[in-house]
Amino acid sequence: MKKYFLLIIACITLSGIDGYAQLGYSEYQTVDGLKVFTKWGKARDESGERKPALLLAFENTNSYPVAYSFDILLYYEGIMRENGSISDQCLDGLKSNVGRLNGIYFIPNNFTEEQLNSSDFNFEIDNIEVNKTENCDSEDLE
Repeated sequence: MKKYFLLIIACITLSGIDGYAQLGYSEYQTVDGLKVFTKWGKARDESGERKPALLLAFENTNSYPVAYSFDILLYYEGIMRENGSISDQCLDGLKSNVGRLNGIYFIPNNFTEEQLNSSDFNFEIDNIEVNKTENCDSEDLE
């Protein structure tokens, strides 16, 4: 009986812990059942050099697949200095994609590491579009 009681307490405790928070991600926003998480880390650029990068994680809380796209806006001293977009992404129902593991990250080109760590720096994920899709085959996303 004592084992069952401890098991129930453990399940209640663990169910309240967000898996992405354990990895250092912060929840950014939820749009139409797609949760967006972010954190700053390092990722390799095209030449293989490790650079500061905005790592992204996505969790589809819907029971169906979704196609999604979004813009990333980077501000310094209140002025947008760099932007980028990611499109044609797909995520099956009740699945997730995480940062470097799935290649979902953005490496800023116009900022020094000092600027990225400055209180004058800010970023925004904008124009998040989430659409229900039949499946995650690439031909269905076009």
